[in-house]
Amino acid sequence: MGNEVTEAHRIYGQLWRKTVALLKSGGLRIDPLLRNKSGDLRRGVTLVARPDAGVRKQAAAFVRKAAVICPNQHFYQPAELHMTVLAIIPGSESWRTQIHRLSAYRTVLDRVLKGRRTFSVKFQGVTASPDAVMIQGFPVDSALAQLREELRAAFRQHGLGENLDRRYKIATAHLTVIRFFKPKADWQRLLAFLQAHRETDFGETRFQSLQLIWSDWYASVGIARVLQEYPLQN
Repeated sequence: MGNEVTEAHRIYGQLWRKTVALLKSGGLRIDPLLRNKSGDLRRGVTLVARPDAGVRKQAAAFVRKAAVICPNQHFYQPAELHMTVLAIIPGSESWRTQIHRLSAYRTVLDRVLKGRRTFSVKFQGVTASPDAVMIQGFPVDSALAQLREELRAAFRQHGLGENLDRRYKIATAHLTVIRFFKPKADWQRLLAFLQAHRETDFGETRFQSLQLIWSDWYASVGIARVLQEYPLQN
């Protein structure tokens, strides 16, 4: 467990240092597709874990304050908050070329997730990337890391691994809460706000289930659909 937490701290810290410089210079990556989400054709299938009501409440309070300081960005609704366990079919406009394999993916998921135990993640502090703000998540043990590796191995064993980790190998347990949308904003004020919340305690979730969802890039309410829920064992 210590290695996973240390690695998470390293990744979050690296992102923070890079993004601080961009906030100061105004060099953030603005998502142009948020101007017209209906025209964004990216879709994908993802295995996610949803934070509990307590974490969602704390995250929503943080987002409301951020919206006052830096309005007109893209703020996630509480129902949209999720921690990505693994991107099964990575979000893209070419999702239709992969969706025919969904049944095979689900067969592997059914086998690997059967009888899987619950696991906990502590949500503490915030960080930022060049295009988003995230609540940091720290698994309390190695269960999440082991699950991801078992899923990767099982998919590859069945010839389904070529799209895994296509963008990057996910190794953290964060919740994305804001995406940058408008280029003109008081970035210095946002930076001060984020710095003040670098160690804020958002709570801890013991995940009782995982969801396989089909969704757009943002897991938007009204588009995201739960394909299957996998209960975890206490």
